[in-house]
Amino acid sequence: MAKSKSNAFKNISVLFVVALVSVALLAVLNQITKDKIADAETQARNEVYQSVYTEAASFEEQKIDYTPEDESIVVNTVLCAKSKSSENIGYVFDVTSKNGYGGDVQIAVGITNEGEVTAFKVIAASETPGLGAKSMEDEYASQFSGLSALNPIAFSKTGANRDNNEIDAISGATITTTATTNAVNAAIDMWNSQLKGE
Repeated sequence: MAKSKSNAFKNISVLFVVALVSVALLAVLNQITKDKIADAETQARNEVYQSVYTEAASFEEQKIDYTPEDESIVVNTVLCAKSKSSENIGYVFDVTSKNGYGGDVQIAVGITNEGEVTAFKVIAASETPGLGAKSMEDEYASQFSGLSALNPIAFSKTGANRDNNEIDAISGATITTTATTNAVNAAIDMWNSQLKGE
């Protein structure tokens, strides 16, 4: 009986030491990888920003006090796009709409100082494959390029008129189209109210 208790105690002690060492190793591994993961996320985001403002040589984060009228919209980041000679050539906006069909839709959009949309890209979304997920495809995103930031962008289900600052809605995905368009329009509103003419 005493031997059985002694063996049980040894087994428990070994398990405790193994668990303790495992937790310590996980903590060390987390510390080692945390910075690398953060760097990779920053690099990926910078690549998105570069893709929506290809003429920019660098970006500088702007601190701007702005609250969208639509409470479902969050402006995550505003970056000043800089030329090689460090001149301000426009802005990149990182905006999230909480009203996507599958939840949050995070987008990036560039706007020149002259008020032209340079490009649009979905950074993150969980939209329905074959429907709302089409917002991540070039066919949808390319519609925003060249539109005016002097007025809000609208969407049409029957054929967009670019002269009216319109894009074609994604067929069968009105909710996603609305979410992405509202996010872009929040950036446009912010540019008009805070940054135009700077």
